Amino acid sequence: MKVAHIKTFFIMSLLSMAMLSFLCCSKSDDYKKYLEGGEISYTGKIDSVKVFSGKERVYITGLFMADPKVDRLKIYWDNRQDSTELKINRTAGVDTLKISLKISEGVHNFELITYDAQGNKSLSVFKTGVSYGERFSSGLINRPMYAVDYFAGDQKTTVNWGGIDLTSGAQFTEVEYTNTSGKLIIQRDSIKLGKSILSDFLPGKPLRYRTLFVPDSLSIDTFYTNYSANISPKEVYLKNMNFPFETSEMAGDRWGTPAVWMVNDAAKNFKTADGKYYGGIEIRDKKACLSLEAGWWQWASPSPNLAPIVNGKIYQTTNLQPGKYRFTVSKIDKGSAGVVHLIAAKGNTLPDQSALNTAIGFQTLSGSNAIFEFTVTEAGPVTLGFLGNMNGTASDGSYFKVSGNMIFEKL
Repeated sequence: MKVAHIKTFFIMSLLSMAMLSFLCCSKSDDYKKYLEGGEISYTGKIDSVKVFSGKERVYITGLFMADPKVDRLKIYWDNRQDSTELKINRTAGVDTLKISLKISEGVHNFELITYDAQGNKSLSVFKTGVSYGERFSSGLINRPMYAVDYFAGDQKTTVNWGGIDLTSGAQFTEVEYTNTSGKLIIQRDSIKLGKSILSDFLPGKPLRYRTLFVPDSLSIDTFYTNYSANISPKEVYLKNMNFPFETSEMAGDRWGTPAVWMVNDAAKNFKTADGKYYGGIEIRDKKACLSLEAGWWQWASPSPNLAPIVNGKIYQTTNLQPGKYRFTVSKIDKGSAGVVHLIAAKGNTLPDQSALNTAIGFQTLSGSNAIFEFTVTEAGPVTLGFLGNMNGTASDGSYFKVSGNMIFEKL
């Protein structure tokens, strides 16, 4: 190799080494410009954050888990237009954040940042929450009530509810009423129930109700409609009072037993081939009427199907408050034989014919209609109904039928 070439190669090698050294130094020192204020240190951020909605507030929860140096938390909302700061006292385990923030109605975006004692902050945690207020409350509608009846028989009041949009957040209905002990009762039932049963309702006293709403699954507060105006239930003392009467059992297509009404063995005088007894109902023109009948013959048999009736009773027991009452019966069809009384008596049954003087009152039935009035002097169970005695034969008119409506009312 010539000397000139050697010199050139040597110079180029030196220049290359110098350039490489410069580049290496530049790259290794370049990061220092980002650390002029010292190395960045982040604190541990809050974990598992939830924002619960409420009435003109939100309730925020979260967990402080990994970083023991965290000593305060700052919460911003509405693009950092408002904020609050909390002192955090960390323990060795997991610590919990629970804070209620009073805040205006609407949807709000929250930013949560933790800090240590040196001012080092965490990465931001972003969450959204909702506050409900007057605008939401003013749009709530009370659930409709279709009917409310007080049945004195079991002293229960039934409230029949209308439908309501469940997406509105409706959860419960709350009924306020007075019981028989004079105590104010508040009964809360699921909005999914079609009716509410109020036990021991005090007759003559009104009730009122309201609807409860929980606007979303994260809401910690319940919202209420205004109470309805005071409502007086319709008082029902007896059931199955209208013709045609409901039946509970039938023996073929003529004789049977009424629903709700009690019928004693003496009035159940139709015996079937299998030994069962029925009474209190006869089908006339395909409609069920209340019935007492004796001496009717089944012509295919040498003996009557309907035996004589001795103290046969058809009755219901109810609960009455002191006062005057009226029992009206229309469309009575009675044969010439036997005797039937309409009776009101204390307790749970009717007296026999021989003990009529123990009744609150009674009336002997003879015409096509009856209006029977009596007075109750003290609250308690009262039994009302028909007492019949019929020792008839097939032709002497031993029968009693009701094929009209009956009305029982307090005067």
